Amino acid sequence: MLEAARSLALLSALLLAVSVTIWGMLRGPLLQRLDGSRASNDGPAELALKTLVLAFALSFVAAVWAIVAWIVA
Repeated sequence: MLEAARSLALLSALLLAVSVTIWGMLRGPLLQRLDGSRASNDGPAELALKTLVLAFALSFVAAVWAIVAWIVA
């Protein structure tokens, strides 16, 4: 169970890195449309948010499994 918790923690860290990378890509200049308005970054921002929430959920599960493995052992 402790090995599964470590694997989930690693996956959570990777997802957090992916989320930060996606969020960092949003900082670039937005394309200007023909009517003068700016394009929206809603799609990548939503993906970054979903990835971040998934990373936190997996880290919570990993922490619970590690605590349970620590108590049982």
